[in-house]
Amino acid sequence: MPTMWGTLAPVAVPETISRRQFYQELANREMITKEEALAAIAANTLPAEFAEMVDAILDEDIQWQARMLLAGATEFKRSNWFVDFFAAMKSLSSEYMDGFWRAGALLD
Repeated sequence: MPTMWGTLAPVAVPETISRRQFYQELANREMITKEEALAAIAANTLPAEFAEMVDAILDEDIQWQARMLLAGATEFKRSNWFVDFFAAMKSLSSEYMDGFWRAGALLD
């Protein structure tokens, strides 16, 4: 992006964001409620939409892998297969998810 001082380099996409950053950014973007974000962190309860998405996976082993990731991850990797699955289910572009990771990483 050109500026009067030159061209700004694009901000790199962080490889990981924390579990809290992930759910908080979902709530910030109104993709889940604030209550669901808190429940995901405090009670390890999947937001309803995520539970429905995981239930829609027909392969039981892949469904189990998704549940384990969402329930047990302390951080979420941008390169994880579930991120692309989530994006496809929500009709979100790769660029959108990169922005999601950038914004999530800024939450302290």
